[in-house]
Amino acid sequence: MEGPLPHHFATAHLDPNLFNAQLHDHPSLSSQIDLDTDPFQFTSALDHHSQHLPLQPRLTFDQRPSIPQPRIPELPSNVRSPDQLSGNFGNAGQFGILTPHPQLPNQPQIHHEALGRLQNEIDLRPIADQDGGTTAGHFGNLKIVPNPPDLDGWRKKLFDVDDIVTLTEEEFQTYFPHVDNVYSHRSTQKYKRRPFVSHYWDCRMKGRPPGTPKSEDPSKRKRKRQARERDLCDVKIKITEYFPGARQIMEKEAESTLASEPPASNDNDFFSPPQSGTVLQSQGQMRRFPLLAPNDGSISTDETLRLNQPSTVRMSQPSASKRYYTIQRVNGNGANGKTDGTAGPHKHSLEESDRIKKSSVVRHVLQEERVKKRCEVRAMADHTNPNQKAYHKKATGAALTTVKKHSKEHELKLYGSCFCPFVQRVWISMQLKGLDYQYIEIDPYKKPESLTAINPRGLVPALRHGDWGCYESTVLMEYLEDLNMGQPLLPADPKLRAHCRLWSDHVNRNITPAFYAYLQAQEIPKQIENATHLLNEISKLIDVAHPSGPFFLGPELSFVDVQFAPWIVRMRKVLTPYRGWAAPEPGSRWAAWVEAVEGHRSVKETTSGDELYLDSYERYAQNRPGTSQVQQAVNEGRGLP
Repeated sequence: MEGPLPHHFATAHLDPNLFNAQLHDHPSLSSQIDLDTDPFQFTSALDHHSQHLPLQPRLTFDQRPSIPQPRIPELPSNVRSPDQLSGNFGNAGQFGILTPHPQLPNQPQIHHEALGRLQNEIDLRPIADQDGGTTAGHFGNLKIVPNPPDLDGWRKKLFDVDDIVTLTEEEFQTYFPHVDNVYSHRSTQKYKRRPFVSHYWDCRMKGRPPGTPKSEDPSKRKRKRQARERDLCDVKIKITEYFPGARQIMEKEAESTLASEPPASNDNDFFSPPQSGTVLQSQGQMRRFPLLAPNDGSISTDETLRLNQPSTVRMSQPSASKRYYTIQRVNGNGANGKTDGTAGPHKHSLEESDRIKKSSVVRHVLQEERVKKRCEVRAMADHTNPNQKAYHKKATGAALTTVKKHSKEHELKLYGSCFCPFVQRVWISMQLKGLDYQYIEIDPYKKPESLTAINPRGLVPALRHGDWGCYESTVLMEYLEDLNMGQPLLPADPKLRAHCRLWSDHVNRNITPAFYAYLQAQEIPKQIENATHLLNEISKLIDVAHPSGPFFLGPELSFVDVQFAPWIVRMRKVLTPYRGWAAPEPGSRWAAWVEAVEGHRSVKETTSGDELYLDSYERYAQNRPGTSQVQQAVNEGRGLP
């Protein structure tokens, strides 16, 4: 005996094609829900029909008592049943989910009320959130535990994925970040009526396409990303994330499905009662959900968990009220709607995956080490020791007077620092030439954008002239010469000009590094060695200078003098107090040169008080880490930046 059609089907306008659709592939509401379909979304053509009975559809969430249901009287003779239309005659009919139940006493419920109750129950289900849940297909609130127990065993287990692996939230958050370099997220499947989310990941060795075409826009930031070789591995995994309370919901639905299932036909086992822990799946297949027993402190006898436990890895049993995860390999078995026909494990080793990309934990540990090192350097630079002296950020003495005179806005701008000798070179040149300019004091350890726009490395000195900028002290001095403004520093004779450039290079390559090596040396023998080396390099310069001087080319300050002047000043102000540098022998050529340089007007106008140099160069004298790029280059034996 077949039951009548639900009231929202019009008996006068039955379309045979409606019942010939592939609904036999969806034998239960559970399987329809998995496919995100709605059993009530059929076109209603008889809402005004007055002869229908109030019927209650059989829902997965139905909480009616599991009692035998009486059959419904036959259809009117002028209406054919779905089984008659499809040629399938049986007790339950082809469309088990459309077979109605009679209205139970004290439950007057029409179609739209049942939908409303269903919607209310769905709204009460747990949803993905930020606290350890799903965020745009990825996982939030993962933990960084560098050395958890049995790490090697867990990594091998999650790499091989030979069986379904069930993990508690704690285990997943702890161990998955150690293997996330193996896989690359591809897609996420959400379900309207299921308390879980499925995440599909490919092995990273699957490769990736080159990406978007290169842009011709010159202002667009170029992304340095290259296409990896593709199809080196075919492994795909599915990570199913079960929300808190998911097990109770699925167990309740499974029990409800078993209790309300129509009697099975002898000649059709499609409607046979499912086994415990399973629900009917679309396309006539069975799917097992991990309906695990609650963790009440007793020893679990669940066969799925027992089979999933490797010999070297002990997995905890997920709690019934907490989030948990399952991981399984799905390549080659038609997973995610695809049948790729490629089964088997990875085609490479775990070590190869680690070579391609580091895991989140490894990257985090390396980043923390870098941050820790920077913090240590910064702590020393910030003088956590109250007895350490700080570098000065503003000029003092005669230099401060010069700064104030050149503080007004001007198209020619000099970015400098009060204690930097390379800045003083350019500053002396500008003062000697009598140029109009704007001096901008810069903290060399906090580089402003206006400076990095000229010099990306953020080093001073830097010069901006209108909309043009440049850096490097020697280059800037030559630029000022090419402007043909004020007193020239290079002679007119080409041979003498070449002579000046040659020995200016000697100052840069030999005298300047020797100065810092002597100042930064901490052991006495090394200090003596470096002091001797510095004196030898200065002697070479004196030997090629004008015999009577007092400057390099004679009576006038010139290019080589300006190149050397800042270090002549710092020998008395820095090397003497910190390293015992001896004063020049009176009456010598060297003494005459030092006296002439220190007494020159342009040099004095750009020199600060002794305290500024004493405080600012203490870090060099102590060779503190992170003092400057010059200090680091000298320590490493490299050329100065």
